[in-house]
Amino acid sequence: MDAFEVARMPFVKDLHIGFLEEAYFLLRKIVLNKGKKKPFIRVILSDRTGYLPGVYFGTEKELSTLQSSLKMGDIVKIAGTVEDFQGVRQIKILKIEKSQKEIDEVTRFARRTHFNRRELLREVRERTEKISDKKIKLVCEHFLEDRNFVRLFVEAPASRFSHYAYIGGLLEHTLRVMQLVDSFARIYPHANRDLLLAGAFLHNVGKVDEYKTLLYDIDYSSQGRLKGHALLGYDRVRPVILSIGLDEVMALKLEHILVSHQGRKEWGAIEEPRFLEAFLVHKADAIDAGQYLFSEPRRSASDSPWSSWNPYLKTEIYLE
Repeated sequence: MDAFEVARMPFVKDLHIGFLEEAYFLLRKIVLNKGKKKPFIRVILSDRTGYLPGVYFGTEKELSTLQSSLKMGDIVKIAGTVEDFQGVRQIKILKIEKSQKEIDEVTRFARRTHFNRRELLREVRERTEKISDKKIKLVCEHFLEDRNFVRLFVEAPASRFSHYAYIGGLLEHTLRVMQLVDSFARIYPHANRDLLLAGAFLHNVGKVDEYKTLLYDIDYSSQGRLKGHALLGYDRVRPVILSIGLDEVMALKLEHILVSHQGRKEWGAIEEPRFLEAFLVHKADAIDAGQYLFSEPRRSASDSPWSSWNPYLKTEIYLE
């Protein structure tokens, strides 16, 4: 499929009630339901703008054949009718098949940061260049000079669902946390700026191992489920600290930032912050994640001045 043909296809957010002649979506889920009256297939379709449920009716044999020909992660060609069913917009599918065309515009189907990732990475490098302690800087440079790590770092999300849950999200979030602690260092000159910048850069490095990012989903890796990103980050950083020979006290502090940056044990922290820089990195992390949760609903707000219930903030968000 050429770029022009992709560009003229409607996104989920642009769909209106009525007939849909042709569109391409990512298949996120497909379930065969025999139903009480007649069998049907229920699907979840998506692109980078949102999700859309769909239903397709047919004979049991036809539906079984269709289900076996499709799988999660396929790009499917759809025709049907967009309708309002019990207050939920869905598509009653008349035709669904796996796309036989080569689709190059992957960004149409997978959400990713709106920013240029090369530019974000350049700004992260600039922040680490401000670190005056040579050995602390070497710890950070070890990761930034590791091509395999950088490849994972610029692709990884910062979370599965809550904040920056898209390709490049970890890179974007890391830079924001580094910018915040850099500001903290100017406001609180008694805080160790080197430790703040290094801690902000390294606090989430374990997330490159915690998640496996597929076109149709962000899921936990086995490592992520069993150890969590704080411990995975410690596992990555500890050998580097030892090889560089970082001062014992500074090494201990940097390691503590990694295992305490989530703030409280009930939030996933292995330990809670025990000194100023650890506390400030935790707060910068929380501030950036929190502002995302408050800001993101503005992009998809309905006519209501209030968002739907946010399970992370445990409140609705005022959108005016």
